[in-house]
Amino acid sequence: MSATATRRSSLSSRSFRVLLGLEAGVALGLAGTLFFFVASSVVAYLNLEALQRGNERIVQTHVAIVSLDELLSLVQDAETGQRGFLLTNSGGYLAPYNAAVRAIRPKLDQIGQLTASNPGQSQRLVALRQHVDAKLAELGATIDRRRADGLEAAIAMVNSDRGKIEMDAVRAQIAAMSGAELEVRLDRLAEMENAQKTARLSTLLSGLLGIALTAAIALLIRKATIVRRRDEWLQAGQVGLASAMMGDQSIEQLSKSILDFLAPYAGAIAGAIFIRGDGSFQRACSRGVPPEANLPMTVRPREGLLGQAVAEGGSIVVDDVPDGYLAFGSGLGMDKPRHLAIQTGKVDGSVNSVIELGFLGPIDETIVTFLDRASEAIAIAVKAATYRGQLHDLLEETQRQSEELQTQSEELRVSNEELEEQGRALKESQAHLEQQQIELEQTNAQLETQAQRLEAQRDELERANVSISAKAKELEQASQYKSDFLANMSHELRTPLNSSLILAKLLADNPDENLTEEQVKFAKTIQSSGNDLLNLINDILDLSKIEAGHVEIRPETVSLERLAGNLRQVFLPLATEKKLGFSVELAEECPLTIETDPLRLEQILKNLLSNAIKFTETGKVTLVIGSVGEGKVSFSVSDTGIGIAQEHQRAIFDAFHQADGTISRKYGGTGLGLSISRQLARLLGGTIVLQSQAGRGSTFTVTIGERFDVAKPTALAPSPGTLATTVTAQKAGTVTPRPIRRIDDDRDVLTNTKRVLLVIEDDDTFAGIVRDLSREMGFQAIVAATAEEALLLAKEFMPSAVVLDIGLPDQSGLAVLDRLKHDVLTRHIPIHVVSGSDHAESAYSLGAAGYAIKPVNREELLKVLQKLEARFTKQMHRVLVVEDDPVQREAVAKLIGTQDVETVTASTAAECLDLLKHQTFDCMVLDLSLPDASGYSLLETLSSQSAYAFPPVIVYTGRELSADDEQKLRRFSKSIIIKGAKSPRATAR
Repeated sequence: MSATATRRSSLSSRSFRVLLGLEAGVALGLAGTLFFFVASSVVAYLNLEALQRGNERIVQTHVAIVSLDELLSLVQDAETGQRGFLLTNSGGYLAPYNAAVRAIRPKLDQIGQLTASNPGQSQRLVALRQHVDAKLAELGATIDRRRADGLEAAIAMVNSDRGKIEMDAVRAQIAAMSGAELEVRLDRLAEMENAQKTARLSTLLSGLLGIALTAAIALLIRKATIVRRRDEWLQAGQVGLASAMMGDQSIEQLSKSILDFLAPYAGAIAGAIFIRGDGSFQRACSRGVPPEANLPMTVRPREGLLGQAVAEGGSIVVDDVPDGYLAFGSGLGMDKPRHLAIQTGKVDGSVNSVIELGFLGPIDETIVTFLDRASEAIAIAVKAATYRGQLHDLLEETQRQSEELQTQSEELRVSNEELEEQGRALKESQAHLEQQQIELEQTNAQLETQAQRLEAQRDELERANVSISAKAKELEQASQYKSDFLANMSHELRTPLNSSLILAKLLADNPDENLTEEQVKFAKTIQSSGNDLLNLINDILDLSKIEAGHVEIRPETVSLERLAGNLRQVFLPLATEKKLGFSVELAEECPLTIETDPLRLEQILKNLLSNAIKFTETGKVTLVIGSVGEGKVSFSVSDTGIGIAQEHQRAIFDAFHQADGTISRKYGGTGLGLSISRQLARLLGGTIVLQSQAGRGSTFTVTIGERFDVAKPTALAPSPGTLATTVTAQKAGTVTPRPIRRIDDDRDVLTNTKRVLLVIEDDDTFAGIVRDLSREMGFQAIVAATAEEALLLAKEFMPSAVVLDIGLPDQSGLAVLDRLKHDVLTRHIPIHVVSGSDHAESAYSLGAAGYAIKPVNREELLKVLQKLEARFTKQMHRVLVVEDDPVQREAVAKLIGTQDVETVTASTAAECLDLLKHQTFDCMVLDLSLPDASGYSLLETLSSQSAYAFPPVIVYTGRELSADDEQKLRRFSKSIIIKGAKSPRATAR
């Protein structure tokens, strides 16, 4: 019963404290003080009320006495006025009488009110009223007698002593009433004196009691403050300890954090913490203990005080510690603490840690309480750290397993995507079939009645389809013949034309000065005519590709400012040579970039600018780039040339047409440029509009979208493999293999002092030109006319470089390039392609070092050989690695860094831009996830701003890329590598 009562009392006290926010003793003291001050206030108020009532009653008695005196004075005034009138018979002497008569009765009423509280005064007031009334009646009767009968009659009446008797009675009554009021006033003065004594006494007692209560409350508040500060100290310690233990810390870090907080907070000078291991407790950390101190590394249960505390699962406090216990020291010496506190950390009924702290002074109970409260939090933190260590080990094991499963998961992902696509297709087919079934059921009755007629129509349609199919096959075959013919003719024409142009250039240069001026002039004429023929061949091929649908549009992000700069750099010298003004204007409202095929757009603008300069004799040529709204951009080429008449403006866009025959004779040209430009503009999703007047110049406006619309139909080019196979098949079917040795070369006289150049070319003349030019550059030349011969010579002589033609008689040059780059022995050899057809994209993707389209002149061949020479002389390749993870960054740098490769690293996009602004790199390895910008925005910046170098990019990312992301990256990067088990090897390649 007592325990229950105590618990209830504790609960009541705790509830009371929670309710008021105060300790029970402080709350009761404040309640007693409040009651005391309320009672004192009530007593003081009652005393003041008694004093005020006594004062009012005294004043009332005084006013009554004064009123009685005033009443007597009024009666005397009335008597005086009556006597004056009797003597003078003058009405003026009646003024005091009349005033007194009017005031006497109200004064009597006032006296009655003032003396109402005095019981004896009411009878006297009645007698006073009677005597006053009698006196006033006697005075009135005397005045009336004086008026009516004269002075003597009035005096006789006065002499009858009636008035005197009444006046004496009035005086007697007033005197009696005044005496009674004086007695009452004395009594009330005595009462008031007693009330003042009572008030002074109560005030004195209240002050003394208030002082006593204030002192008691102060003591209670001090006690409560001490308790509160103790609780605050305990709570602050718990919060600080929790903060010190926050974060993913290892056991050692956690132990150090606990001791670094507990020791200074509790005032300990030394300490150690032991963590449970396999059957024992290992020392995890110590503080303030010198290395030479005899402090055990392990403790077992029930071994010493630490073991005993572990066994009991509680705390132990030791005072007056003997020698040999925990010691502390500094640079000035060593000593032992005087008092020890041992506290175990217990969670889920098990002890997992024990802390020993040493103190110089006695250990306060508050410190013991604090250690007891903190023990559970420490035990939980130790348990969590232990679990984190185990989890880390499991995570490393899981990561090793995940790396092994990554390849399998990728294959499964691809299979799942294919299955999902097939499933969606099946669902769509099923829904479509169900809809068709419903429609067929609804129309079944109608179809039955129309069956015969439909059968007849079907027969007619079948016959028509057979005829249309035959025509379509004929057209397709004719188009194929045309394309094949143009492809073959382009190679057959360009190959001899290339040799003619180079030989004509050599003759025109006359290096040996053995030709006459006329012969040099003839050679220049041959070269000029050859260039005109080359332009005609190129225009015809471009037009045929467009008509056959073999032109592929490759949209990229194009910087308008860079485009304008390139065009200005190309055409400003031409305009200056003709003394024409030339300007390129970029409107302010233009977007910074657009998405289109830069090669085709430049081809259109260069064609229009070339025509403008050609047909303008005086004035200027202007290119204005502006925005026309609705997401479109316009390119307006204006000139002040000959202009075009209205009737000729439609015809100039037709192939082989110009404004009239005189223009062709005067200015030259094939009339294909505008036709090709219009077709290319259509493929880009735009239009070309002409505004012109004869003799006033022309304005051609090209309008395209800011973003290329892939939904619009554009022709697709055949894949490089298909084209290579076609060419190979044609060559293999029409050309017989030639002898291996058809042209003299240096294979029999090779020395180790010069580099070897392998020329793979089936045209003997062009091969001889390349051989001679390479000898001038210091190479030794080996010539191969077929693919098989080239592969044998490459492996036999291991050339320093290769010049390769695509159109070989037995295989495509692209196949040779692919085989050389996949052979470990020859993959390092730089290969430069010189061909009559444009397969640059395929060649670069296979590893070509450069690409040139025939015909090429002597200067271009020199540049090709000089470029190969520069690759030999260059001793060090520089690679920029952009990666925010320092471990990954260093790993990639070490992986690709060799004695011939210098790696430079950057961790942010800003560092990358700064390096590319001031230095040059051969390649850049880029991670898409950077701290200050994404890899996409970095690539956009490099492509749109000419202030930064833009080396080839390898995207090395750790996340899966969607099809859209990969398509965006393909505009800037030819290689995308996903981080994984095999990615380092791919990056090194």
